[in-house]
Amino acid sequence: MKTIKLSDIYKYVSVGDLHFLPHDNTFLFVRKTMDAKNNRYKSNIWIQGYNGRNLRQLTFGDSDFSPTVSPDGKKLFFLSKREKSKGIGLYLMPFAGGEAMKIREFSENITNLRWAGKNRLSFVSYPGCLQKKKKEDDDKRVYEIESIPFLFNGKGITEGKKRKAFVFDTKRGKVTQLAEDPSVDVVDVIFSPDGTSYVTIAKDNPEANPIMSTLYHVSEGKKTRLSPEGISIAAARWKNNSELFVIAIDSTKAFSANPFIALATLNGIFINLTKDYDIPMFNALNSDVRGVGGRQFKVVNDSFYFLATERFKVLLKKIESDGRIDTVLDINGSIDTFDVSEKGDLIFTASTPSRPLEIFKYSNGKSRKLTSFNSWINNCIISSPEMFRVTASDGKDIDAWILKPPDFRADKKYPVILEIHGGPKTAYGNAYLHEFQMLAAEGFVVIYCNPRGSHGYNSEFADIRGHYGERDFLDIMEVIEFAVNEFTFIDSERLGVTGGSYGGFMTNWIVGHTDIFKAAVSQRSISNFVSFYGTTDIGYFFAEDQIGLSKPFWEEPETYMRQSPLTYVSNVETPLLLIHSLDDYRCSVPEAMQFFTALRRLGKTAKLILFPKENHELSRSGLPSHREKRLKALLNWFKLYLRGVKESDCETSET
Repeated sequence: MKTIKLSDIYKYVSVGDLHFLPHDNTFLFVRKTMDAKNNRYKSNIWIQGYNGRNLRQLTFGDSDFSPTVSPDGKKLFFLSKREKSKGIGLYLMPFAGGEAMKIREFSENITNLRWAGKNRLSFVSYPGCLQKKKKEDDDKRVYEIESIPFLFNGKGITEGKKRKAFVFDTKRGKVTQLAEDPSVDVVDVIFSPDGTSYVTIAKDNPEANPIMSTLYHVSEGKKTRLSPEGISIAAARWKNNSELFVIAIDSTKAFSANPFIALATLNGIFINLTKDYDIPMFNALNSDVRGVGGRQFKVVNDSFYFLATERFKVLLKKIESDGRIDTVLDINGSIDTFDVSEKGDLIFTASTPSRPLEIFKYSNGKSRKLTSFNSWINNCIISSPEMFRVTASDGKDIDAWILKPPDFRADKKYPVILEIHGGPKTAYGNAYLHEFQMLAAEGFVVIYCNPRGSHGYNSEFADIRGHYGERDFLDIMEVIEFAVNEFTFIDSERLGVTGGSYGGFMTNWIVGHTDIFKAAVSQRSISNFVSFYGTTDIGYFFAEDQIGLSKPFWEEPETYMRQSPLTYVSNVETPLLLIHSLDDYRCSVPEAMQFFTALRRLGKTAKLILFPKENHELSRSGLPSHREKRLKALLNWFKLYLRGVKESDCETSET
């Protein structure tokens, strides 16, 4: 049997965005693939019976997504980027038959498309979405910016524009912008079940308080605040016409706090239902072969269904108005998205460390796989990670895993690659990662862990504010020390390290604080928290919270620089490859440039690879050819410095 190859990245099929049809035992989903020949992605909407039969493709555009079904189950609305279209098209397809018909075009991306009562759809976009899209020459365009944030990763320069809520009358073809103060940035709009009123989640002052989102109720032109002071709202869903389940966060703890579920009523009651359940309420596990999102929570028959990341797995749970929480589904893997029908039918997408995403149904206490889009992997030898736990020097347990090569021999010594996740509030666990399987198949032992700062644990575990590079660094190094002493097949003279985003920061930090690693690859990293503060879409509030403990860098310059890898660049002895995207506005390209420049000025071994027209999501949703080149660059760097194999001697990847 074959092992996983680098070029297998093109074979994965991603599925998600599941929707049951009303009054029917069928469901819709989005299927996404890579088109290697044309270097692009293709996504379409498919339909299948809950019994696993009658699977077929429903739409045939190259980029169809966001399916929304009318309450009577007779019409499908969806978004699409068709070849000749300059913007985003809203399409209508009757289930009774007929071709999809474009009923509106928007010049800006629209999000949160959902039904909003009789003959109406609601969505969020920028006010310019109703204008005809114009293609301006780059050398003629001038950006005039008067407020922050003025850029966003994946969107580019937004010029400080604020999002608004809209309603589209599907019969008249008319789009109406809902009244809102120009300075307010609307995150979401959700209409009540009877369609007579709606709530918005909005940032009232993105410049002064960018992490605070408030829940408002609007009825007959009257706007009423529903969320208390100091509580930021992440999501809301109606329980009935007078109550809502909301996912909220204590803004005083900001990014380190796990969210909680509350019940909000239109008469001002706001009750925390999960005081004793300090766990992230969404899927926080890392995977590089997803590509399609979907539902993370839903109200069905007065119960609020939601995904929860508990340590290294994602479960489906439900909560009642009295705070009682029940586990609906635990597959010991990663549930990515789901849907539950009114009669209790359940479908979900899931992966495990050895199997990529597929769609499953859950009935009578058993799960059954409904799709086999990634069945090609059955012909490959897949490595299964082995979990181990390390008691850190302060007594906390750290979850860790080791992934051996498929042809592993206990009497052989292997080079090791330590992988560090981003976030820092994400997590590794029971989800599939192509990169890990590829590295194992190439003869490397892969080690990964969830150090302090990770998701999946309580808020105290996640809180490393003002102490980046301290306890988190110790956790990682103590995991490596344990592994070297415990696993006799590890070659301690051939250790490598890599990571992206926060993992890139930690890679930069590690090589400035130890020389035990013989090769390192830093990806979409942070090297200087002062420059990160003002050159990225989240820097001015994320850095204040995580690094400055609510203070900007001009008030705490020593604190910011103490936690910046650039401060320790002269200590670096490890050959370092830096990979970055030119349009990355989450961790901007100067972060890699200044670290690389300093290393070369010091005469250190370093290489910088820059990807044009890519953003922070290069490894997950970049152009297919760029994703392949990134993997190849990473692999060749470790082959060179951990095995002595020159790039010219490395096999070229198959496409």
